[in-house]
Amino acid sequence: MLQRTSLFLLLNATFLLAAEEGHGGGDPLLPYKWINFAILAVLLLFAVLRYLLPMLNERSAAIQKDLAASREQVAQAEARIRELEAKLSNFDQELAGIRTRMSEERAAEATRISTQTAALLEKVQAQYALEVANTAKVAEQNLRAFTAEKALELAEARLRAEQSSSAQGGLVDSFVQDLKKVSAN
Repeated sequence: MLQRTSLFLLLNATFLLAAEEGHGGGDPLLPYKWINFAILAVLLLFAVLRYLLPMLNERSAAIQKDLAASREQVAQAEARIRELEAKLSNFDQELAGIRTRMSEERAAEATRISTQTAALLEKVQAQYALEVANTAKVAEQNLRAFTAEKALELAEARLRAEQSSSAQGGLVDSFVQDLKKVSAN
């Protein structure tokens, strides 16, 4: 519709200009030049409207699409920046929280290690007491065995000293008398 209206107005203007020029006695080819100009203008207008305008519309649409995508990316970047700023603003609080947790964990670990050390120390002391008791028993047994051995050695030495040949004869006589008594009863 725009093309037809533009063509009609252009042709009217051309004929009006051509009619005015014909009265003055100037160039007899001037009306034809204006018609030629009008045809060229219509063809140029047609080419612009037919090819250039759709191409410009497509390019405009592509630019609008790119602008929308850019705005969306900017919005996403701003949202990411706000998110990072929020994290940074909470960074000190998070760091304090982490330090507090680490202190609590360190204290709990120290308590656990202390408890384990105390339990291990009790086990070692119990084992030490058991080993001391066992060593004392073994030493007592060895001492008794040694004492008994020395007592036997002393008794044997006394018996040898006391037993001379006359003492042996007295012992034999006393043994014989004991036998007589037993047989008499």
